[in-house]
Formats: sequence, structure tokens, C-alpha cells
Amino acid sequence: MNTKLKRIIAAVIFLLVSAAVVIFALEKVSKGKIDGFSSKATALIKAEYGIDTKISGLDFSLFPPRISVKKVLFSHSGNELAVIEKCSLENIEEMLFQEEKKLDVKCAETMIHADRVLKSPIPDKRAKSGDKKNEKAARPDISIRLTTDTEFVFGTITQNFTTDLTISRSGGKALFKEPGKDKGGTAEIMFSLKEKNASVRFDGMDLKKLREIIKNKTSFDISQGKISAFSEISAENGKIFTKNDVSVEDITFFQPLIDSQPFALPLFRFKGDVTFDKNEKSAGTKETVLSIGGINATLSAYYSKNSKEFSIKTESAKLNKLETLIHDEAFEGYLFGGTLELLAEYSQEGGEQPVFSVVGNLVEPKQLSERMDYLKLPFEYIWTNEDGSTRKIFVGERNPYFTPISLIPDHLIWAVVVSEDAGFFVHKGVDFQELDAAVKDNIKKHKLRGGSTIPQQLAKNLFLNRDKTLLRKFREVLLAIELDETLSKERLLEIYFNIIEWAPGIFGISQAAYYYFGKQPYQLTPLESAYLASVIPGPAKYHYMFLSKNVTENWYKSLYRILSIMNETGHLSTDDYFEALQQSIVFREIEEDH
Repeated sequence: MNTKLKRIIAAVIFLLVSAAVVIFALEKVSKGKIDGFSSKATALIKAEYGIDTKISGLDFSLFPPRISVKKVLFSHSGNELAVIEKCSLENIEEMLFQEEKKLDVKCAETMIHADRVLKSPIPDKRAKSGDKKNEKAARPDISIRLTTDTEFVFGTITQNFTTDLTISRSGGKALFKEPGKDKGGTAEIMFSLKEKNASVRFDGMDLKKLREIIKNKTSFDISQGKISAFSEISAENGKIFTKNDVSVEDITFFQPLIDSQPFALPLFRFKGDVTFDKNEKSAGTKETVLSIGGINATLSAYYSKNSKEFSIKTESAKLNKLETLIHDEAFEGYLFGGTLELLAEYSQEGGEQPVFSVVGNLVEPKQLSERMDYLKLPFEYIWTNEDGSTRKIFVGERNPYFTPISLIPDHLIWAVVVSEDAGFFVHKGVDFQELDAAVKDNIKKHKLRGGSTIPQQLAKNLFLNRDKTLLRKFREVLLAIELDETLSKERLLEIYFNIIEWAPGIFGISQAAYYYFGKQPYQLTPLESAYLASVIPGPAKYHYMFLSKNVTENWYKSLYRILSIMNETGHLSTDDYFEALQQSIVFREIEEDH
């Protein structure tokens, strides 16, 4: 067989492998697993054809097990040289990375235009003497084009593309199109072998078709969305640098830390740089510009195997527009004025409990609807337990256990305010300073600290479920702002004291005062009030003290701290403060119940 014909056949097989390499280069870059081609194969190709295919930092360890190619067109300078049809490539990973090189290439039909091959400028072999520099400059930059319908198989997942690939000594270009003349999206990859960089462009690619691939490699389950994007990629010293502008339209996804239900966005845009570190197996971005459903924000994030954290900061965002992003049944009829500058932060170390919080600045909040006016009047509250069981509590005088705010002693009110929400009478539903302190404490001590105001606790109890997700926290913040603007501070406290759980199955301050001390609320002492305030964060967790009839020394110190703050702020006289310090907690005896 003519030497050129042999070279053409060898080159075609090489191109089939190269096509697979190019197609998956972007995915490998995004995963930070770029390592390098087989040096022997690279050296051989360069020696034979003068084509330098070396790209530092490439590792295709997650290569697909099989690629099927329906048709390969091999051409030079616009002339068709060969056609190979119905080919399949298997054992690609073994070929590139194992000691024993093995690549199975099976093609059903092959046609070679011998006359065109013989006239083509592809050299029989490299010159072995003379001026190397001039010889290199004289060689034509041979380009090879491959056009084919390609089927990629990822386990049980099959994805089809029409592929147009051009490779030369200096670089190459690959164009992939989804089936369908009008609806199919396209992807384009351009790469420079010399500069070791690439650019990638997506135009209307359907993310739903890549759902299982994305789900397997990330924690996002994307059921809908079309992506258009441009990305520049480069590699240096084990790091991958990308400059990105990505837009996704009509995306629906599920991520359990974000929301307990699939979350839909009309538009998402990401514009910024992302760095992947292969050695540390990490990825990060700083001050990236986001547009989330029309809300502009900046993102900083870092991800590694043992550490995850991100922060999102919005510009002045209208509360009405923020609500449209996180809307659920709790917001029916929502119409609210004002803007919010918002900072959301999340962090998790190893397998510890994730912590997140929201801080910001609220400007001119204003209720524009009447949807919460029913809370100004007696109403029925339905409490739902973690096991799904419910309990109805009527907030009004029809309930014999209802206690109006006028019958709750001031020292009890202030004990609860000091303990749960020190800024209650001055903030507008959300205490951003307390939230900021809470998130810093969370990150420093790796302990979950709430930072929720009394309106936030009411919003959670009245309208939301118990899910610990980022969007539930957002909803809690917006509803707390709305509650604070709609109701007076006194009415907020009145509802709060009458619906919260003070001990397992004990709701409302009237039942709590009797359950713990056998008293009416107005009969409680400052020390007893401080104790009731101290158990609000964990009525079941702290119930052991009542059952054992023993308050620990450390717990007394917490009670004294509450009383001290009340005294320092003028809400407990000095005489009453010192009298309380001499007293002890005396619980009601359980045997009194019949």
C-alpha cells in the first residue's frame, strides 16, 4: 500500500481519538481533572506529521466507555480524501492511560480517493538534515476536517450530536449541534495547541438532555433550562483559569440545601472568573456578577472536598421583585414596597451542620395589601409537629388559656425580649446586626446559632415549614418584615406569647406558667420569667431540668445574665434584681396533676 495511504488511515484513526478528546476537554477542565495526553502518542504524531498535540493539564480519567461514529469525512484544502462510516471506538481510556495500549476501532465501510491522496501535500516523512527552522516554516499548516453524526454513551445515558471538527498543527475547532434543524442547540470549541488555551461557546443547548450527567457530577438536578455561554480557558501549574459569561433561560432545578422543592428561575446569568486547582481539588470565584430573575448581585464562593462556602450580595432590590424569586403559597396576595440590600452567606466544614444567615439594610418598607390584617383580630393558628400531627390554637378570648398582652408582666416581656430579640422595639422585623454576629459566630465556632428575631420566629411558626434551606430563610426574612410593618409591636408580642411552645405539648404563656410553676402569668417572679425565657430555644431539649427538678449552676448564670441586662437597661429595679439573685427556681410538683 502507498505510504501516503497508510498515513491517511493512521491519521483517520488518530482523528477519531482526537475528536473524543476535544469533545470532552471542556467537561474535564470544569472538573479540575486536567493532566496530560500520552507523551508517547504525542511524540509519535509530532514526529510523523509535525502536529504538536500536547496540552498540559489534561486528564480524561472519566472518559466515556464507548463512542459511536456514523460517518467521518477526511479532507484537505476542501478536497475529500477519505470517508469512513459506521465506526465505534472502545477501550479509549486504556489506550491513553494504561501501560498496555489497546484501542478497538471497528468501521463497517471505508472509501479512499487514492488520486487525491497522492496529490496532497502531506509529507511522506520529515526531513532529517538541513535547516530545521526553514524546513518547519516551509511546511504547510495541514488541516484535517472531520464531519460526523456522533453518539456518546455514558453508562445508560446516550447523547447524539452532529459534529464538525477541524484540526491543524496550530489548533482546531469543533462544532456540535443537537438533532433538530430549528430547536437544536449548538456548542463550539476553539483551541490552540501552542498557547494551551481554548474558548467554548454554547448557543441554546438543552440542559435537560444532560440532566443525568450534571446530576452525577454535581448536587444539582436540572430538569429544564437552555444555556447560552462563552468561556475562555487556560491552564498553568496545575490550575485551570476560566473567564465566563453564562446565561440560562427558564431553568428548573432541585438542590436540597437551596429548597425542599424544585426551584424555577426565568433567567440566570453568571459573569466572572472561576479557578480550578487540580492539586487541592478545589474551585473558587470572587466578585462574580450574577443576575437572578432580574435581581443583580455579586457572588464569592469556594468549594473543596472538606469545605464549602459562598456569599451573595444584592444591590438595592425591590422587595416585590425579591418575593417573585422565592414565591410559594405563603406569599399569596403579597404586595409590599421598599428595597433591601442583602447579603446571604453559607458555610460548611466537613460533615458538620451547615450554617447560613442573611444580613442587610432595609429601606422604607411599606405594606401595600390587606392580606395580613386578619392577624389584628382573633384567629385560629394550626401548629404542625415534625411527625405531621397538628394542633389548633385559637388566638383570642374564646380560648380560656389566652393571655392578653395587658396581663403579661413587664419583667416577663423584657426577659423574653432580652433573651430572644434585644432589638425588637427598634428594628423593622429583621435585626441585621444580630444576624451578622450570628453568622460570624457560626463560622468561628462551627455551631448553629439562629439570630432570628421575634417576627422571624412568628413568620416561621405562622407560615413556613421546618425545612433548613436557604430559600426558607429568605422567605422568613421577607415575611418577618411584612409582619412587623402590618402589626404593632404589642400585637406581635401578644401572638408570640400565646402560640409558641414552652414545653413538649405546652403552648401559650398561660399553660406554661401553670405547667412549670403552678401560677398565672401575672404571678411570675423575675427569676421565673427569666427561666421561661431561657427555654424558648429548646422546649423539648431543656425539659430535663423540670423533670429532674434541678436547675444547673451554669443555667443559673444564664438567668442572672438576663436579669443583669434587664437591670442595666432600666427594665428591672435594683431591689428586684438583688432579690431575684437570692431566690431559687422551685418547680411545680408533677404529682399535683390528676
